Amino acid sequence: MLTVLMATYNGAGTLPQVLRAYMGLQSPRGGWRLVIADNGSTDATAEVIAAFRGRLPLSYIYVARRGRSPALNGAVEHALRQGGDGGELFVFGDDDAMPASDWLCRLQDSARAHPGYALFGGAIVPAWREQPEAWLLRLTPVGLTWGITSPDLRDAPVYPGLVWGANMAIRRRIFEAGARYDESIGPQGANYAMGSETRLNLEMHAAGNPSWFCPRAQVAHIIRAPQVRRAWILRRAMLFGRGQCRLASFAPSVELFGVPRWMLGRYVRDTLGAMRAWLRRDHADLFLRQWERAWLRGFFHEAWRGRRKRLPRIVISSYSGELGGMELRMAQEAKMLGANGYESVLALRRFPGFTAWAQGLRAQQLQVQVYEPPLFLEHWAWRRWNWLRARLTGAWRLRRLRPDIVHVAFCWTSYGASILWLARQCRLSAVISVHNAFPLEPFSDWQRPRLQEAFRAVKGVYAVSASSMRHFLDLYRDMLAPDTRLAVIPNGVDTETFIVSPERRMLARQQLGLPPDALVLGCVARLSAQKRPQALLALFACLAPRFPHLYLVLVGTGPLDAMLRLQAQQTGLQDRVVFAGFQQRVEWLMPAFDLHVLLSKNEGFGIATIEAMACGVPAVGTDVPGTHDILHDSAGGLLLPLDDEHAACAAVAQLLMDAPRRARMGRLAREETVQRYSMPRLERQLRQFYAGLV
Repeated sequence: MLTVLMATYNGAGTLPQVLRAYMGLQSPRGGWRLVIADNGSTDATAEVIAAFRGRLPLSYIYVARRGRSPALNGAVEHALRQGGDGGELFVFGDDDAMPASDWLCRLQDSARAHPGYALFGGAIVPAWREQPEAWLLRLTPVGLTWGITSPDLRDAPVYPGLVWGANMAIRRRIFEAGARYDESIGPQGANYAMGSETRLNLEMHAAGNPSWFCPRAQVAHIIRAPQVRRAWILRRAMLFGRGQCRLASFAPSVELFGVPRWMLGRYVRDTLGAMRAWLRRDHADLFLRQWERAWLRGFFHEAWRGRRKRLPRIVISSYSGELGGMELRMAQEAKMLGANGYESVLALRRFPGFTAWAQGLRAQQLQVQVYEPPLFLEHWAWRRWNWLRARLTGAWRLRRLRPDIVHVAFCWTSYGASILWLARQCRLSAVISVHNAFPLEPFSDWQRPRLQEAFRAVKGVYAVSASSMRHFLDLYRDMLAPDTRLAVIPNGVDTETFIVSPERRMLARQQLGLPPDALVLGCVARLSAQKRPQALLALFACLAPRFPHLYLVLVGTGPLDAMLRLQAQQTGLQDRVVFAGFQQRVEWLMPAFDLHVLLSKNEGFGIATIEAMACGVPAVGTDVPGTHDILHDSAGGLLLPLDDEHAACAAVAQLLMDAPRRARMGRLAREETVQRYSMPRLERQLRQFYAGLV
């Protein structure tokens, strides 16, 4: 059963022709019904509808509140009270749109052929009451102005903002889940902001419900004579501008008088251009300039009435010295926030490799900016001078990023606190993410009062592990307000990118120059003191005599690179140690490993550990905070003592000798990552954390 919903206001002039077209519709499988919502008409609309009641499967409801959106919501509520299985279509027509005889059948076939799609749009061709002048038709944006959609478009996925209300279908389950038209926008008299169905369609798309275009499902849109006049078209442009102010998000820019400065500049240029076109008698250029000015006036009108759409803007910053797990998590979070109704900006200090990394993020449409405020709480040298610089210029630099809330990632003790202090100076709320297990260190008489001042800005704290949160609270509990939101949100792994793959295992071993039958210890980590790669090399040297086919792969770069290469040469094992360097796509290398070994002296969490587990590789790590949080109850990993090299070597040797045990651990490791660390779970936890804080 298909349900057609239509809103009408004083539609007596076009309804008879439209309803006669409905009488000629071919019946789709399961039949169809029509619900017409009369939005307080004062003409003969009710009489026209009554005349067709016996000839169409028609229901009539009266909605007194003016506006197309309230009328359609009333029709939706009426239709939902009737029976349905959730999979049927709600098809939207208009009181001036005449359907082709096979309209409903085409939409039904498209919905059956594409079960993963929720929104379906069809072609809208013009039925001119008066043919517009050729030059006017050529210059006018026909979709925005008359809701025309070409039947020449491909039968394919479509951007939801290009599906117009006179010919679209939505699965019933979307409305059963609570979707409705926004009643503050859309037609409601002569003066309104356009975009009611556009907002609904975009919200569906953001919730993971894609759109499909079916060009063979056609309606003919009656376009009245006044609607092809220049004045009406320019009025339509202004209504479009009002809708853009409510719906569109523009890239950050300098503002003047509450609107982007570039818009004011364009308005001035178009005004001058219109004057030149009028003097030249250039009607085409004059019309284009007038159209641009009209939509800008509409935007200004809504903005100055305080109705401009503004996404909450979160600036994510930190003290970053190198690219590591914390930076990857910050970028991951920025992307997720952007998909959940926030505008996010990564504002970081430059570090080795920053430029290439930032370019890659920008290619993914993430905003990345360099932000290097003076540091006075992290470093002792020149602290008073840097504090003065921060007071004079630091707050101004932060305000230029236009945050609604500042997210400061703490990588160590007070590293990031200067930014937190600047947020307090700007009277901005802040949240903290904790990415390491900090030692309990005393604060100096210089740091403590400024830290106490900085922490007055903090509304919420989350840590990537329970250990990290415990260590952080041991340091800062007395500085946090009693109502500060606290949460543990572990790092996540994309379990659709990091997969178990025998093909990848074979290709990775070929790429790394490893024999197919080799036993491989792998480690993806920075070559820095925290990760203790020299201890891993020593462990490998201990195991190598017992396992002649054992190889070690180190993926990463860092300050210990040269020292480690020398250490490998001194042990005589350089031919069995592969220095793979920094790799952007580690998911293609990890399947080559038989074990992933991380011997860090401390960890906040250890993203590489769960990435390896997602690839079906058993994870081995030292029993330190962060790694302990992942592996202490894991059947897919093993904890090693930090200070007992012989016990660690014996435990790894037992694993290397027991292939069935490794296979079982790899299978369970994959299951654990899907259950505990998947991206949907991380996204849901972040949504809950930020709700109400911004």
